[in-house]
Amino acid sequence: MKTFLIIGFSAFFLNIFATFGQQNSLKFNANGEFKIVQFTDVHLKTGFSEVVFNLIKEIVYLEKPDLVIITGDIVVQDTVDSLIQQLGAIFVETNTLWATVFGNHDEHRISRKTLTALYSSLPNNLNSFIEGIKGESNYILPIAGKENTPKALVYLFDSNTYNPLLGSAKGTYGWIEFSQIEWYRKQSAAFTAKNNGTPLPAVAFFHIPFEEYALMWKNDSTSCIGSKHEVVCSPALNSGLFSSMAECGDVMGTFVGHDHLNDYIGCYNDIALAYGRFSGTKNTYGYLTPGARAIVLKENKREFKTWIREKGGNSVYPCQYKDCLIKIMP
Repeated sequence: MKTFLIIGFSAFFLNIFATFGQQNSLKFNANGEFKIVQFTDVHLKTGFSEVVFNLIKEIVYLEKPDLVIITGDIVVQDTVDSLIQQLGAIFVETNTLWATVFGNHDEHRISRKTLTALYSSLPNNLNSFIEGIKGESNYILPIAGKENTPKALVYLFDSNTYNPLLGSAKGTYGWIEFSQIEWYRKQSAAFTAKNNGTPLPAVAFFHIPFEEYALMWKNDSTSCIGSKHEVVCSPALNSGLFSSMAECGDVMGTFVGHDHLNDYIGCYNDIALAYGRFSGTKNTYGYLTPGARAIVLKENKREFKTWIREKGGNSVYPCQYKDCLIKIMP
C-alpha cells in the first residue's frame, strides 16, 4: 500500500499522524538513528544512464539508507518514462524508500505536475505536493520515534527554475517563493506547538542554493569542510527562506545540488549549509568523482553526522553538526 503525504492547512495533523503505521512510514531505528543518502544532478539521458544507475546501486547497497533523496536535475531530456522507471526499479531491488525534488532542468515537454504523478506512481516513492502554492515538489516527511510520533522532520522544497521576471535567461535562476515560505512557517509553527513549544529537529532539501551559501564561504571559508570550485549559482533575488528558517528554529541543515563542482558544508547563523556530491556522468560538466552525501539524524537530538561517499567506496569529509558547530569526526 502506498502512502501519499498531502498536507493541507485545515487538516494538518490529521494527515500527518494518519501517515504513521502505514507501510512507508519513516522511523528512527532501534539505535535512534535515521540515515538519508542524497544524490543530486544525476542528469539521466539515453546513452549515459547505466553508469549513474550503477553508482546509485553501489552507494545504496553500501550505505543502506532509510531514505534516498534526489535533489533535482534528474532526467534532462524530453522522454522520461523509461528512465524514471529504471531509476525506480533500483529502489525496488534495494528495498529503499525514496523521494525527489525538482531542479531547473527537470521540466522539458512534460510538466512538473505530470512528473509528480509519474514519480508518485512508483513503488517505495514518497513524492507529494501541496496545492495552492508555487512549485510541485513541496512536502514534509516526518520521522517517527519510539512512541510513533514525529521526532524529526524532512522538508522538501521546489526551488523552481529561472528568474520569473526575466524568463529563462542563462544564469538567472528562480527562488523559493513567498507562498512556499508562508507554507513552511505555518507547518513549522504547528509542529512546534504540538511538541510543547520546542521545534522539532529538521533538515531541508532543495536544488538551487540560496545566497547564504556564498555569504558563508565569503565570511569564513576556512571553517567549511569540502571543496568549492565554482561560483555559487544562487537565485537572482533573496526571498528570505534562510531568515525564516533561522526564526522558526527547527532546521539544522539544508542540502542542495545545482553547482556540480561544490560539495562543501559549513555553518552560518546556527544552520549548516551543505552541498551534496554531484552524482552524474560525462554528459554534463563536472570533474569531481561522482558520489552522494550521507546524513545520519539522531532521535531526540539536534545533531547529525555527514560525509561524502564516492564512487568506488571512498568516504571523504566526515563531520558532525552539534550546537551549530561543524567538527571533524575522529
